Amino acid sequence: MTNILIIEDEVPAANYLKGLLQQMDPQANVVGMLESVEMAISWLQSNPLPDLVFMDVQLGDGTCFEIFEQVSIGCPVIFTTAHDQYAMRAFKFNSIDYLLKPIRPELLRFSMDKYYQLNKENTTAKVRVLEEIVHSQILNKKNARRSFLVPYRDKLIPLKAQDFAWLTIQNGIVTAMLHDDRSFILDKSLEELENQLDTSNFFRANRQFIISRDCIKDIELYFNGRLLMRVYPVSTNLILVSKERVPTFKKWFEETP
Repeated sequence: MTNILIIEDEVPAANYLKGLLQQMDPQANVVGMLESVEMAISWLQSNPLPDLVFMDVQLGDGTCFEIFEQVSIGCPVIFTTAHDQYAMRAFKFNSIDYLLKPIRPELLRFSMDKYYQLNKENTTAKVRVLEEIVHSQILNKKNARRSFLVPYRDKLIPLKAQDFAWLTIQNGIVTAMLHDDRSFILDKSLEELENQLDTSNFFRANRQFIISRDCIKDIELYFNGRLLMRVYPVSTNLILVSKERVPTFKKWFEETP
């Protein structure tokens, strides 16, 4: 029996996916259907890890990537979404596939076959997934935005991505702090910026901050297993990396950009 968790904020879409899975495999056991980031975090913290997770990218209270900031998900994940803009980012996590909605039965069958193959030939499959991750990171670096035009008063200010020290959202407003201590308000969300910036140089520390490698001055061990980033230019708000995100941060920081 394959225990499957569905994280999807549209109930008809969740029921449709559940029906398809049960038609394809009588052994498919849907252990839960969750509608939000908050519900998913709570469920994953209090229940055994399922064998497989289907995860809609855009949920009612945020994106599914916020779930990974709070809990460790060690099982394969198949992402679902109506848009393909998050495909690169999805492969940074333990994704084995990425399905566009509405989900076509033949593509779902292909995804499930990949999952079964992963279980059958675990070592080979892990290598394949790692290759996909590396490939996606190369593509991300190649396609990362290098420059931005930022509205400022009656002008458009040209900025290079490498000028960004850190970016934050406060009260719904996204601000970019530059290495030279200037700051600008951006007309983009942190999620958009995270998808556009080179992930070898920028890291999503938490819901409020994206930090560059070069802005980090030192790192303090904080309580509850978290890390406190000390950055320059100085931030008036604490920049914390959650306990669950610490291994990911260490791996990112120690890699050569």
